[in-house]
This record gives sequence, structure tokens and C-alpha cells, in this order.
Amino acid sequence: MKYSKLDIACAGVIVAGAVCVLIGSPEPKQQSAVAAAKEIAIGNAEILHTQYQQQLAAAIEEFADNDEAAVAAAEEDKSEYADFAIADVTNYVNVRSGPNTDSEIVGKIYDGAVAHILASAGAENDWLQIVSGNVEGYIKSEFFIYGDAAAEVIDDYVTRYAVVKADRLNVRENPNIESKRIGYIDNGESVRLIEDQGEWLKVQYADDKQGYVAAEYVTIEEQFVYAKTLEEEAKEIAEREALLARAAVSEKEAAENVTITTTPPNVTYSTNAELRSNIVDYAMQYLGNRYVHGGQSLAGGTDCSGFTSLIYKEFGYSLSRTPAGQLSSAGRSVDYSQAQPGDIICYGSNGTCTHVALYIGNGQIIHSANSRAGVIIGKADYNTILGVKNVID
Repeated sequence: MKYSKLDIACAGVIVAGAVCVLIGSPEPKQQSAVAAAKEIAIGNAEILHTQYQQQLAAAIEEFADNDEAAVAAAEEDKSEYADFAIADVTNYVNVRSGPNTDSEIVGKIYDGAVAHILASAGAENDWLQIVSGNVEGYIKSEFFIYGDAAAEVIDDYVTRYAVVKADRLNVRENPNIESKRIGYIDNGESVRLIEDQGEWLKVQYADDKQGYVAAEYVTIEEQFVYAKTLEEEAKEIAEREALLARAAVSEKEAAENVTITTTPPNVTYSTNAELRSNIVDYAMQYLGNRYVHGGQSLAGGTDCSGFTSLIYKEFGYSLSRTPAGQLSSAGRSVDYSQAQPGDIICYGSNGTCTHVALYIGNGQIIHSANSRAGVIIGKADYNTILGVKNVID
């Protein structure tokens, strides 16, 4: 066959470029055959292009899904103590409205109080914007332990309180019933716990007064200390002065009353399985809520141990307010293979529990993960499991 010239027809398009087919232009009597060949080539190119578009779209979708999953996993894995800070000062320092010493004082943060870091600030990034309790403001970073260093020592900064469950409880000078009374505490009031001596607890009754209360009439709660607004500090001073004034009140005027009034759960459950199911259902209502370190409200936001303890509180159970406390004292320990919905999964490393979650079954948990993720559902084995606590049976 003889050709007078060459014609270039694009036979198909592929991602890396175009594959072109060189088609010879024959004599005039071969024109129809060449035209047919061109149509076939163009049709094949359109088919290949469509297939490529479909493959590309699928690849983009898969990449987006994987990327989203990776981001979600990273958010969940982020330690809730990553933005956590502990005040390391002699007594207290002022929290200010701006990152400089000329700004207004909005509160005080005492030694050992904890805070959530929002951002670095100041001309040299030597200030931190923080939230602690009801105080939001700025403080020099040199006054904080934060990051990994804070996570390592956090359990040393938990404060334990004796909360009175009797109607009125005497505070005595020594740990025996015959000892002199130095004051009294009413139902629901609390004093800082200094030492657990078994039947008696040594407590800080006032700034310069220590005494003893009978252990059977109190519950022990663990809390972190937070910064105080000026109004909150004034209220605390007034409450301490009121406690001191009680030292002058005789036992006849304000007799001890160790009657304990309890409020049982509103609903009774026929089986533990039914109770567990209701605990999980109740927890699921708060999916998507925000994380607030030290928060005391499921609706307004709380942290990991607050989430589990507040949920259980609704069902008549009293749990420690800290991750370490829940690992050491909540219910009985079981193997992860025996975990049931409603159990508490404890996470951490080197024997220290830094996070807790509520097991919901099928290898999943619901937990208040951290300040970025909030309350989410995740895989129960997403991190190192230190223990599983069965609180119910």
C-alpha cells in the first residue's frame, strides 16, 4: 500500500499524557477506510477518558476518606493533657485581662491549680492565654508546668476533700469521740483531706486549724484546684470565717446529727443487663458535646473522668473524679475480654492512668476525648489499656 502523507489521530487519553496513533493517509480510494479507523480510535479514546475520570474520582474519594479517618484518629489519640498546665508558684500570681503586667487583674491562680492553655501570647510568646475554672486570662508561661511535664506529675496535684453526708458532723481536736470539738460541718459541706487514718480522717478545718472527722459519715472526693475570680475568693474567705465562728458555738446549741439522708435512683432495673443498657443510652445523649477540663456538667461539658463519674452519679453510684482514682477504686477489675457495656476502660502508661472511657460494646467506647475532639465514639483499643473496671456487678 502506498501513502502520500501521514495523518496524526489521537487514539486515547491516559493520566500521564496522550497516546497518539500514527495513521497513514492512503490514496483517495482508501479514504473511507481511514475515516472509519479514525472514528474507532476517537471512540476508544472517549471510553478510556471516561474510565480514567471514574478511577480518578474513586481515588480522590478514597484519599479523602482515609485523610478524614487519619485526622479523626489523630484527634482522638491526642492526650487530653496536651494543653494542660499546672501553676508552679510560691503562693499565687495574678491572672490578667491581657498579655502584659499593665492589664487588669481578673483573678488569682494559686500554686498547684490547673488550667487549660488556649494559646501563646505576648510580643515574645512568653505569656499563655488560659482558662481555669471561671477565670480566663493571661499569665507568664514561666509560672506553669505544662505539656508532657504536666502529664507526668498530674496525680500529685489532685486535692482530696471530705464531703459530709450526715446532717451535721463534729470536727474534733483528736481522733476519738471524747476529744474536744473545734467546730462542725453541715451536710454537703467539704473540708480538705490531709490524711486517711482509717476510722478517722485528718482534715484542714480552717487556714490554721486541723482536726478529725469520723470517716463513716463522709465521702472522699478528688478534685483539681482552679483559679479563682476575685468574687469567688471573697466568698471563700467569708465561708472560712463562718467555719471559725462555729468554734465558739456549744454542742448544746448546735448538736451533732449523724443521720444520713440518701437519695436513691429514680428507676429500678430488673437485671444488670438492663441497667448497663440504660447507662450506655444515657451516655449517648451527650455525643458531640464539648470537652471542658474540670467541668461539672454533662450538658455544659466535662473531661474524661468527669464524663464517667457524672454518668454513674445519675444511676446512684459515687466514683472518683480522677482517672487514677477510677482505676484504683471503681468497682472490681476484669480482663478486657470480659468487658461489658457500661464498664470503665482505663488508659495510660507506666502504671499511671491518664484517661478513662465508657465501654459501649462491640469493641467501642464513648468518651470525652480532649479539647479538640469533645465527646466521641472510638475503638476501645485505640490506646494502651491499663485496666477495665466493672462497677455494676
